[in-house]
This record gives sequence, structure tokens and C-alpha cells, in this order.
Amino acid sequence: MVGDVEVKTEKGVLILTINRVSKKNALNRDMYSVFADAFAQLDRDETLRCMLIKANGDTFCAGNDITFFLNNYSMAPNEPVGRFLNGLITLTKPLIAAVQGAAIGIGFTLLPHCDIVFATEDIRLSTPFGRFGLVPELGSSQLLTALIGHRRAMEVFLLGKVFDAKEALVCGLVNEIVPIEQLHETALNAAQKLAALPAECVYETKRLTRKVPETLSKHLEDECRAFMKRVESEETQTLCKRFLMRL
Repeated sequence: MVGDVEVKTEKGVLILTINRVSKKNALNRDMYSVFADAFAQLDRDETLRCMLIKANGDTFCAGNDITFFLNNYSMAPNEPVGRFLNGLITLTKPLIAAVQGAAIGIGFTLLPHCDIVFATEDIRLSTPFGRFGLVPELGSSQLLTALIGHRRAMEVFLLGKVFDAKEALVCGLVNEIVPIEQLHETALNAAQKLAALPAECVYETKRLTRKVPETLSKHLEDECRAFMKRVESEETQTLCKRFLMRL
């Protein structure tokens, strides 16, 4: 166990399990650092062929820990969030997610970066950006919009539209809906099947079917500047403090 994220390997698969159940698996600075280190490990270790991200509890991820925004949140390249962003968009190996319950904010915007997503019938995908005076993050203004279209994306980003399992499947946000008791096993089986395939075949297929990293990287720089401007704004800081006072 490393902090609130468990990291282990199994048959060529690097498995990350979010385990901050008491906080609905909301991400903080230390958790971003574990993810960033794991991306680097996946990249350099030739025995690791893909990554699986899953979570304990009834919530996949409630997004960023709001207190994180109020305490020196940074997307600088050498900071945990910045390292996480760079590691994610430059991954050359497949990324699989197993999602249950709510996936909010980064719990949702992470999914367009994944190559295969399994989910349960009770999933609820949403972002709170408009509510907190924020703009999209993690390249979602480009990647999510490409998946679901401009109009739906505007609903998601500004009006807090929630995708249930049926709509997520129809829109291509998830590959398959599976029973909760089979979720992690199904996702791990798929990851191990990928790990058993010829490595070059898998990596080249991902490269050919993914957006050019340089293009996404340039877009992400613009998005991060806009996001940080909003995080540091008096308006967003006030909205975050009001939210915490209601907890």
C-alpha cells in the first residue's frame, strides 16, 4: 500500500487500486504522485504491458479533494498533478478502467484517456466544473467532446449533466456494463489478454488509433492555463469554501 493508492503487478499488468474510501476516493496531492510514478514505471518496465485502474468502495472517484484546490494546487510540470498529466497523455501502453458508482470530475475525465472501460449498472458520470466556476480539465474539452459531441459536452461541463450506464454505453464512454461482483475480474481478464498479445502489435495499434500526443499536449497546455486561472480566482475559491462548509 502506498498512501491511498495500492500498486501491484500481476501477469504483466500494473494494477492501481484507489482506496481512499472514507473520502469517496477523491484525489489529493500524494495520490497524484503515486499515479505519476506508476505511469513512469509502466513506461520503463518492459515486463509490464498495460495498466488497470480500479477502486474500492461504492464510488470510483469523487474527483479532486476540494481542500486540495485551497492549498497550493498546481499543474506545474514538476508537481504531482503536472507529472500525472504528462504521464497520462504520453502513455504508449494500454490503459483499462473498472468503474463503479459515481465517477465525478477527474474520475470522469480520466475515462476518455482509457483504451477499454468496464462499468457497473449503477455508474453516474458527471463533472462539477460549472458549479465551481472551473473549466474542463485533463484534455476533456477535446477528448470528451470528440466522443459525445459539442452539445452534450456543454451540458456536462456547464450544467452538470449526469450519464447513467445506458447513455454511457450508447455514447461510447464505456465498452461494457457488467455485474458489480464481476467488475474487477472482468477488467483484469481483459488486461491480461492484452498483456499476452505481441507487445509491438498492441502498442502500435494504440498509437495509430489515438490522437497525436503532441497535438493533445499543446491543447492541454492551453486548458491547464485556463484551469489554473479559474482555480486561483476569488470566485472559485469562495465556491470551494462554501462547499466545504456544507459538509
